[in-house]
Amino acid sequence: MICTKTGIRVSTSNKVWSFIPPLFLRNPAHQKTERKSELKVYKGFISILSNLKDRALDEQQVNSIEVKLDALDLSAITRNRKKYLKGRLNEFTTYLKNEFSFVPEGYYTSLFMVYGLIFGSGLGLTFGTAFGAGLGTSIGLSMGTGIGMVFGMIYGVTKDTEAKKKNLVLA
Repeated sequence: MICTKTGIRVSTSNKVWSFIPPLFLRNPAHQKTERKSELKVYKGFISILSNLKDRALDEQQVNSIEVKLDALDLSAITRNRKKYLKGRLNEFTTYLKNEFSFVPEGYYTSLFMVYGLIFGSGLGLTFGTAFGAGLGTSIGLSMGTGIGMVFGMIYGVTKDTEAKKKNLVLA
């Protein structure tokens, strides 16, 4: 049985739901635009929905995703379509991250690289000041920033690998 509203097929044999035609493939609004920037955002939605199609989601999860897609109102006509769609794409990926722990590829690497940058800068500034007010501060700041970013990236890659093993990464 296929839901006509969202294009989701219910397999009666094992009660596993999957997205059969993704939202934009059923309603090809992306074919009406010629702007490459808008097409890139549409491809982001298509990529995420195609990735969700391959996952074993139960009925409640699929219904939750359907409700969220309806609430995004992707067919609304706005003055700046790209900005509107990009905001809805960010809102949808945040929703998937918060509700299902699905994260985009490289999410933890970029997140912990920023944390490493902040923490490393603080430590570098602290230790650099201890060695001297002029040159020590700049050397400590630059060394701390670099070292912090490297440790943050290492930890982020580790977390991304764990998420990939748990099948929580949206490609």
